[in-house]
Amino acid sequence: MGCRNFETLIMEKSNTTDPNQTILEDTRSFIKNRRLHPYLVIFIGQDSGKRHELKPGSMTIGRSPEADITIEDDWASRIHCVIHWQDDVFELEDRDSTNGIYVNTHKIKRVQVQPGVPIQVGHSLLKIEFKDEAELELEQNLHRSASIDGLTGIFNRQYFMKRAAEEVAYAHRHQRLLGIIMIDIDHFKLINDTYGHQMGDFVLNQLASLIYAKKRPEDVFARYGGEEFIILPRGELSQEGMLMLCERLRQTIEAAEFAFGDAHVRITISLGFHLAMVARGDQEPSIDDWIGKADEALYRAKDLGRNRTEYLY
Repeated sequence: MGCRNFETLIMEKSNTTDPNQTILEDTRSFIKNRRLHPYLVIFIGQDSGKRHELKPGSMTIGRSPEADITIEDDWASRIHCVIHWQDDVFELEDRDSTNGIYVNTHKIKRVQVQPGVPIQVGHSLLKIEFKDEAELELEQNLHRSASIDGLTGIFNRQYFMKRAAEEVAYAHRHQRLLGIIMIDIDHFKLINDTYGHQMGDFVLNQLASLIYAKKRPEDVFARYGGEEFIILPRGELSQEGMLMLCERLRQTIEAAEFAFGDAHVRITISLGFHLAMVARGDQEPSIDDWIGKADEALYRAKDLGRNRTEYLY
């Protein structure tokens, strides 16, 4: 009998019909060489889940848009600290920040930092982690599914409530104004009944894009549920400013045409907002109080004829 080669043996084994037989094949690793790269990961704070790719040399960290790594944290200084990366060594240096920087609970001026060690900047906790492309893609997908509305691409209600609670805490501590804007599409059910749910989904998607483009960059915008949307204005707030923002959004939607296939529709929105000072007291207020009053103002706009803005103090 002639000697059979290895490929012939593999074919015979892989064609076996025995369910208890392990298939023998010419296995090769499908895992590519992992190229690990360091990232600064925010795991507690307003930017929780975000990661920033580190580059050799020095990178500034702070809440200023001019920082190499910008973090949303009102307790962080504009340029809070600098991270230095040379060879395999990372060093963190405080830049005379107002609230200091802590590494593994110890306040520091300049210190070498190991990957995985917690770094506190303001009210945010960060750490250095080495990631490959597969890990990054998985984390991005998980973060997106947890915070982004699948239909519109804006924040979902769960993420919004988390951010809003943090804003309430800050306003309570510093006795600042807090505002909420509720938005509802007028006669949305009629769109679904007349043109179908695909058209309704298209309108929701496009409306979210239009509002996103017209709101201020710092404002938090989310889908609250169904055809309702919600905005948490940030920064300097006033009744006049919020009314101007609402009217700008209302007029933008009123002037837009939504075309899907052969269907062309125009819609309007009603808006309600509430703006009030968060007084310092023993008990921290709830964002639900602000949402409830904004919702009340929204329904007043509906009762008064729709396509308008109303507000409650």
